[in-house]
Amino acid sequence: MKSFPLLVSLSIWASSAYATDDFSAIDKYVNAAKKEIGLPSGTAIAVVKEGKIVYEGYFGYANIKENKKVTAETAFYIASITKPMFALSTLLLEHNGDIKDSTSMAEMFPKQDFLKFDADKVQLKHLMSCSSGIENDALLNTLAFTGNHNLKQRHRLLSASVKNQRNPLGQFQYTNLGFNIASIWVDDFYSQSWQKILSETIYQPLGMNHTSSYMSDAAKKSIEVARPYGLTGKDPTAILPFEKSDITMHAAGGTIATASDLGLFLIAQLNQGIVNGKQVFPAEVIKKSHQQLVSHNGSFLDFKRTGYAWGWQIGPYKGSRMLHHFGGVAGTHTHSSFIPEHNIGLVVLNNENNISQYLTNAISDIVYSILLDDGDANKKAEKHILAMRTIASEEQANIKKWNDIKAKKASSRVMQLSLDKQKYVGVFHHPLWGKLNIKLLKSGAFEVRLGEVSTIATAYTKLDTMRVEFSEMNEGGKVLTYKLKNGEVKGLTLFGENFNKV
Repeated sequence: MKSFPLLVSLSIWASSAYATDDFSAIDKYVNAAKKEIGLPSGTAIAVVKEGKIVYEGYFGYANIKENKKVTAETAFYIASITKPMFALSTLLLEHNGDIKDSTSMAEMFPKQDFLKFDADKVQLKHLMSCSSGIENDALLNTLAFTGNHNLKQRHRLLSASVKNQRNPLGQFQYTNLGFNIASIWVDDFYSQSWQKILSETIYQPLGMNHTSSYMSDAAKKSIEVARPYGLTGKDPTAILPFEKSDITMHAAGGTIATASDLGLFLIAQLNQGIVNGKQVFPAEVIKKSHQQLVSHNGSFLDFKRTGYAWGWQIGPYKGSRMLHHFGGVAGTHTHSSFIPEHNIGLVVLNNENNISQYLTNAISDIVYSILLDDGDANKKAEKHILAMRTIASEEQANIKKWNDIKAKKASSRVMQLSLDKQKYVGVFHHPLWGKLNIKLLKSGAFEVRLGEVSTIATAYTKLDTMRVEFSEMNEGGKVLTYKLKNGEVKGLTLFGENFNKV
């Protein structure tokens, strides 16, 4: 792999109160870890203490092949860190009297038919705490990935929600669904998009000038957005094929932001809504947003999770109560956390997801060790550098092994089609999933496109079938089965759904 200089550009603000905080261990670790990884993807860090951003660090590249380094003005797609911001926005709307935490889905959507669950029992607080007891894969994937929707279609998708038989109402199951549903209510109630409401209630009041829930704002406002990378492809320095657009930005994961902008959001959390001496948000609203709504038992690397608040995971970390939320999809891993007891917090943004979760986990240990005076940060950095050497080697070996297995399976199979190849192309429609397009390429391969996502179909083991994998959707490989009648293709099944040929 090509070698890149891993330069760090950082700024540190320190008053006399912070003179003892030495953050050099962060720089030491991140630069060394990225050399071990061998991919100079970008990382942006902001550390918050007592109402100020006391450290910012910028490493690697926003665009590797164009040699564009990450800077203080580089925005990252932050994925699920959108959740606590959107949840706070709904509480501000409650504070204004527009909705209540106990407002039911039946009240939110009085003209909507919900036939497969009791909409009178599912309340806003359930939606904002991943405990609604309902599920809807078509809505989730359409808003986040395929983009096959408009307001009318979103309501059609909403009506398809069903009772979750495995996780009933009041039981936690992590999902985007509740936030997506609440965003449809926002679109209806205010006759404008949830993105605009989020900007008016959160981004603008905080002065988050490099933050938006419209990807198109990047070009309009000259915001450089870090491009997505991953270790799984043949060329890890190549930008991943799927990048977010306005239509695939959603209220559970639809924001671009800089590390320092998110630092402002954390300052508001830690200081009862006060930022730079101004009461930006009502203190009682911030307090309510931190209240646990549901308990659960989980963990992610070093972070134990015992409950969920309004878009915040809750759990112990280094002996204190921490609120945090992470985000991760192909080409992105993000971290936002804070410890109210000590008035400290951390933001870490990455434009790579395979190895960055381990990188960020170590950064967190080093940062909070410095802030809490918990051990020798330089020794911890050295320990984590050695660990990253092993992690990177194992991760790359596992990726190679998995790719080899997939390639071997693909090469051992021959696509079994009973008709001429051209018969299998065309447009197929499902009332919820929208249009699926299948095209025969000059190479003889089939391209399968569902809105904003596409893939090249591979052979499966049965007649008139194909294997398709929209990797962005994390659905794994799915079997596409054609439905034939009298020598003609009439439709197909995918995701357990029937698509009719148009």
